[in-house]
Amino acid sequence: MNKVSEYSHLIVSQLGRLSRYNSQWLTKRLRQTDTSLQEFRIAGLLVGEAGINQKELAEKLSVKPATLSVAIAKLEKKGSIRRRASVQDKRVNYLELVESVDFKKNAQLVFELESKLTQGIAADDLRVAKIVFQKMIDNLDNESV
Repeated sequence: MNKVSEYSHLIVSQLGRLSRYNSQWLTKRLRQTDTSLQEFRIAGLLVGEAGINQKELAEKLSVKPATLSVAIAKLEKKGSIRRRASVQDKRVNYLELVESVDFKKNAQLVFELESKLTQGIAADDLRVAKIVFQKMIDNLDNESV
């Protein structure tokens, strides 16, 4: 057994492959909307957020704050997000989506990806998978606290 196949049966390995394919699929389609995967991920996290600073955003995306600078600047230039100074500390800026921006094309990509991922899988199997994935998320989330 070679080193790759030794681990390929592990759920962690399969989730890693799924994550790579997910990123590749999205990246390919996002090019058509002039949006990078990083911009897409930032906007996705800002949906429903009242405001989040760059450090918190970086933590949620598991990257360094400096890594986000270029993508944030592009989103600001496009008019998709804005910075709002903290009332308590003027040195801190919160990022928020601009309400008038239409993210329908990018949102549609999420639904297309979901459809592609779940094609040919029975509804009961998907229901069980969602429960299992949520339990895995809870296991890791509880660990990080």
